[in-house]
Amino acid sequence: MTTTTTSAADRIQRCEEYIHRPRTPYLARKARYDAACHLLFKARISNDDILADVGAGMAELDVCLRVDYGWRGRYVPVDGWLDGTDLETWTPPRSFDWFACLEVLEHLRDPERLVTAMQARATRGLVITTPNPEVWDVLSMDPTHITPISRDMLHDWGFATTLHTFYGKYQDGIAGLWTRR
Repeated sequence: MTTTTTSAADRIQRCEEYIHRPRTPYLARKARYDAACHLLFKARISNDDILADVGAGMAELDVCLRVDYGWRGRYVPVDGWLDGTDLETWTPPRSFDWFACLEVLEHLRDPERLVTAMQARATRGLVITTPNPEVWDVLSMDPTHITPISRDMLHDWGFATTLHTFYGKYQDGIAGLWTRR
């Protein structure tokens, strides 16, 4: 197996190209943020909690949490286009109450490694969203998708899951919640 390494500058360049691609409007993506917020509030996220948003992109989860749900906690974005973070190798440098990882795992070669790293550092829990491979051919949805994430995989990693409509087809998205017992 050949391992390729990329420099931070190369990662940032790829992220710059990604971030400037045409994007769907926020309201078209909002269903995934709503699903994550619903799970976080169901699990009792509080205004005293710190949430690390891994793969934060434009930090739209923070917008949804604050504007639509009135959350006033601390929000920490982690994303390659912000700081060159390579999520294939990143490990949380400290504990956080919550981690969110929305529409990220399907982009990784070894998503379980990142999930395990976040679970080890979450004092309260972790919420994820991902396309549902039972509805979509996840690999053909986006050229950067490399690992379809199934509900069975998420259950094996300790997540409770729910199905949602994120992309326009009934139950085409999965939201998962893992909490520290």
